[in-house]
Amino acid sequence: MNKKNPLVSVLIVNYNGGAVLDSCLASLKKTDYPNFETIVVDNGSTDESIKMIKKKYKWVILSEAKKNLGFAAGNNFAYKSSGGEYIALLNGDTEVEPGWLRKLVEFAQKHKDGAAFAAKVLFFDDKKTLNSAGGLCDWYGFSPLRGTFEKDEGQYDSPDMVFYAHGAAMMIRRETIEKIGFFDEDYFIYHEELDFCWRAWIFGYKVYYVPGSVVYHKLKQRNFYAPEKRAQRQFLVKKNRISTLIKNHKSLSLLTASLLVNFIVSLGETVFYLSKGDLQTIKGTFMAYFWNVKHFRKDWKKRKRVQKLYMADEVYILKRMKRFPVAIDIFKGIISGKLSLPL
Repeated sequence: MNKKNPLVSVLIVNYNGGAVLDSCLASLKKTDYPNFETIVVDNGSTDESIKMIKKKYKWVILSEAKKNLGFAAGNNFAYKSSGGEYIALLNGDTEVEPGWLRKLVEFAQKHKDGAAFAAKVLFFDDKKTLNSAGGLCDWYGFSPLRGTFEKDEGQYDSPDMVFYAHGAAMMIRRETIEKIGFFDEDYFIYHEELDFCWRAWIFGYKVYYVPGSVVYHKLKQRNFYAPEKRAQRQFLVKKNRISTLIKNHKSLSLLTASLLVNFIVSLGETVFYLSKGDLQTIKGTFMAYFWNVKHFRKDWKKRKRVQKLYMADEVYILKRMKRFPVAIDIFKGIISGKLSLPL
């Protein structure tokens, strides 16, 4: 084992993302950290992704899943063939600064109480604007990215504790995964990193933001907000948020209150989207609640396993979260047009 430069396994989940993955891997090749492996799990792509990797990036370990596992199960799949002391997750639609990984490892080596470490993520098309400086969460499971859409003027240039790390660019200590498990594969995509980091807090770990690690995110380069995907997006976001609350809140009274707040917010959203004629988003909301009711027993079994992990005082964890529902601020953002994705 290299104590000075421990091995890092960089995991990238790809699904028909060859166009952006090419430049991602090209930037990753310039990483100045001397000891890392790159594992790309391909979720059954039908584009030229696999051919491109085999031709141009022979140093990449390619793991073919043959079907679309999603982000959560895709990373779990890649993790099984990883060997790193640290596991770095990187979106295929990102480009990295050469020092991004070195900064994460240096910080992690000095902060042994950290389970996960968040990079500073900027928008690729506007490198002066933040995509995330870690993530926030309130008692009700609403979890906006910290600093998103703010101009990067140094306000997030100091390392800090955050509630969760943005899955587009984060690093995890392997021993944490071995103790608390990795991603919940029922999530497919959205909130899996929130759920994981909440579990880490439960077990007594901390989550840190490392501003020296800089990554650029190409959100505009993918058809992410297509109208035909609204129902599915709303479904996944809401069902995963509710599952996260059911599993991780220790207090049953707080769990009940958080679910009630979610229901009230969903009613408000339904009225708003109905006024806009957006039946797809409303459909997704109903799908989410139906799923959670149907699979309540399954979530409750997961809750029992998570509750056994509790090493930290829940009051301490709640202090790391926001008491006031940030859903109100998010809803204001949706109305103003600043936000287009319900968090």
